[in-house]
Amino acid sequence: MILDTHTQPGLRSEQRLFRQSVTTMRFLLGLFFVLSGIANYLYFNAPGGFFETVTQLKLKLWGWGFEGIGPLPLIIALPYAYLLPLTEMIVGVSFMINRFVRWTGIVMMLMLFSFIIAFGLIGPDGLIPNNQGNWDKNVFMLIGAWICAAYDHYLVARREKSGEL
Repeated sequence: MILDTHTQPGLRSEQRLFRQSVTTMRFLLGLFFVLSGIANYLYFNAPGGFFETVTQLKLKLWGWGFEGIGPLPLIIALPYAYLLPLTEMIVGVSFMINRFVRWTGIVMMLMLFSFIIAFGLIGPDGLIPNNQGNWDKNVFMLIGAWICAAYDHYLVARREKSGEL
């Protein structure tokens, strides 16, 4: 399809706006993961902190009043507790500096999916809880990570197709 000169500048500005939006989302997601990893290390051994949560929390799965199963066996919980904050920081930095976005996006999506399993898709108070963490943050961040990874895949495939690599 041939674009006339009247529509082409608008299309370019829309593409630039989309690219800037994805870049902003990628940077903010990365920053969130870096800060989350730092916070998990800072409060690792605190009462009710990260280590206690990982080793003693029941998996809520779908939530909405489900009491959960678990906690995780220690053979799974201990490596998860010690490696997750470091992984969050590595993935966050990689996202922020635009390196390995597809692969770090996949790791980020797996982490977010594990958070959804741990805390439940829908909290005990329903979709609109009173001052509680709930599904929307993790689901929206998962969708954002998917958009960033998919866009990076598109850009790499486009470069390969045009012979730039």
